Amino acid sequence: MKITASNTTNVNTLIITVGTRQIGWRCKDGVIRSFGADGNIGYPAHINQLYQELGIERGNYQEENKTYPWSGRDLGQRYYEYCKEWLGGDFSRVELLLDRTIIEAGIQQNLKHIILWGTDQPESVSWFYRRLDTIWIAELMAGKIKSLFPHIRVDVHTPKISANDSDAIRQELELLVLKEALDAFTPNQDEEFVMWIQNKGCAPAVASCVEICAAALVRQCQVFNASPDEPDEFFSTLADGLVTANHSQSFKLIPMGEYFWSLEKLRIKSAWERGDFSEAQIWLKIHQNRHKVLYKLAGILFKYSNWESDHRSFQSIDEWIRSNDVSKLVAPQMIQTWREELHQMRQDTLIRAWESTLLIELPLYRENYTAAFIQFSQILERLLYIQFRAQNWLSKGFVTLPPGKEHLGNNYEPGLLDLIQGWCKSRKLNQVNKWYNLLDKIRAKRNKVIHEGASVTLSEIQFIWGDHGSVAKDLMMDVLKEISTPPDLDRLLMRSLYQWGLNYLQDVG
Repeated sequence: MKITASNTTNVNTLIITVGTRQIGWRCKDGVIRSFGADGNIGYPAHINQLYQELGIERGNYQEENKTYPWSGRDLGQRYYEYCKEWLGGDFSRVELLLDRTIIEAGIQQNLKHIILWGTDQPESVSWFYRRLDTIWIAELMAGKIKSLFPHIRVDVHTPKISANDSDAIRQELELLVLKEALDAFTPNQDEEFVMWIQNKGCAPAVASCVEICAAALVRQCQVFNASPDEPDEFFSTLADGLVTANHSQSFKLIPMGEYFWSLEKLRIKSAWERGDFSEAQIWLKIHQNRHKVLYKLAGILFKYSNWESDHRSFQSIDEWIRSNDVSKLVAPQMIQTWREELHQMRQDTLIRAWESTLLIELPLYRENYTAAFIQFSQILERLLYIQFRAQNWLSKGFVTLPPGKEHLGNNYEPGLLDLIQGWCKSRKLNQVNKWYNLLDKIRAKRNKVIHEGASVTLSEIQFIWGDHGSVAKDLMMDVLKEISTPPDLDRLLMRSLYQWGLNYLQDVG
């Protein structure tokens, strides 16, 4: 995606791995000449011309019986010393060919710190490779960045390791990057640490290790790969025949978490099916840029699974349904249906009780029959209690105040036994009726689970019901439907939201 200032949150740190293509120099003739163009692979001979700009004849490194022409390391040092000593610290003629747009976008996002990773290989490495070290190119970049943005902290990091030593690079990166993240982290901080990395144009081993190290941090902070787009032409021929280097004009900002989406989507889907919305939200956290709607829905369903159905919960659901992000993914008719179902849920305690039946199904999916049975027992008692209040069973004599409780009057809160007996009296069912017996067995098992910490198995559920051919969900739902006339079970909001999330995970790439 093309980056704009509003695409991300504040940026704490930008790490740039420095290659020879990173910068150019605006020469006296106005031409920008690249420190990475040496007359090979179709590039102009800019390095020769940059030596000429300083009035220096390009020399060679001698290593045993071989010679190698001076390159980025020597040229960078000479231009750095030229800026410091001859131009009085003026780095204005340095051109940031790859990174200026990235840095400017970071500044708009309150970028605080830039780390420039340059190479400075040990003497055990051949001059053939050392001549391309970017230690001084990194210093030139730092000087330019500080002149443009003096309030930004800029550090140059040039460890004395081989550019091909992946193990040493990884260890160095772990110290650098983890320290950066830990230094910025405080337990009381509301905002996450945000890191951008730009690893284009440097040594392949460095680029790869930076990406791997950054990816390892995606669970602790937000990490993005800021990848500059190549200009349409690296070099343009001017009217006078001179060849100038061109700047990158845009870049893509890619969340590192996207690299893991294909694998982690399976884990998210599994957690969703099991009703473990907290786990689903943990896995979704690093994918918020692409799947923010699902991440927020996981949070809503997590609260719902915790029996949270107060005003704040309804408000969160309403804001989610009405959000622009949801409107981009959901048909208007479905959104309107959700709004109607939410209104019913807010107004009707009976609807809210039936909405909770999803909480029976979710533990059954993972074969947690104890949790499912407890949820079922709670909903059963709730449905009975709603009738107790709505039909005034006390005044009708279906429930009687026990001795010593007469003073409570209508404030009396009956237990499950009272409610079962009251319901049976309201239906004129005696104690030998099959429904009375079944409800009493359910009550006895509920008490055993609560009082003694007993567990519940599928065979025990089937034994209580005296039915070994039906699934547990159907047995429990049949009881609830007998106790209380259900609404349209296909028009329950939370079930619909849960199913929409599953369908989304099924369809999204």
